[in-house]
Parts: sequence; C-alpha cells; structure tokens
Amino acid sequence: MEAVLKIKSSEFTDELISKIRALLSVSKDSEVTISITDKASPGILREESREEYFSRLDKSIDDFEKGNVISFNGDSFEQFVKHIAQE
Repeated sequence: MEAVLKIKSSEFTDELISKIRALLSVSKDSEVTISITDKASPGILREESREEYFSRLDKSIDDFEKGNVISFNGDSFEQFVKHIAQE
C-alpha cells in the first residue's frame, strides 16, 4: 500500500497521527516519508485542468524513476529539524 497525504500544518493533529499509526500497524515494514514546505504548493490549491494535473503527475513519476528524490533516516530527520529551527 502506498498513500500520499498532503495536509496543512493546522490539520496536523494528534488524531491524524493516531490514524497514521493505525495504517502503519498493518505491516511491520511500513515506512513513512515526511515532506515539509513553507507553504502549500500552488498545484495543490489552484484550479487546474485534467491535462495539467496529469502532466504534473507524469513529471513527478519521471522524477521518481530518475532517482530525483531526497530520503533520510530518523536520525538525519532530527538533525535536519534542528538545523531548520536554528535558521
């Protein structure tokens, strides 16, 4: 199973975390990827045509297949958060 959740920071609640935990309990090898942006990406909140949506989706898949992604483990994430908090 793969799911992408895009939420506003105001929606990031204990209830949401509990629901994510419930999803993770299904598999022992589940993995969570967290992406934080300063503001919602324009593609998420704007009106876009079907063609624009699928074009953006195709680009994302292409980037993923080319390895144009960023990933890190829990320790690296903690270091990143501390670094961002200092800025």
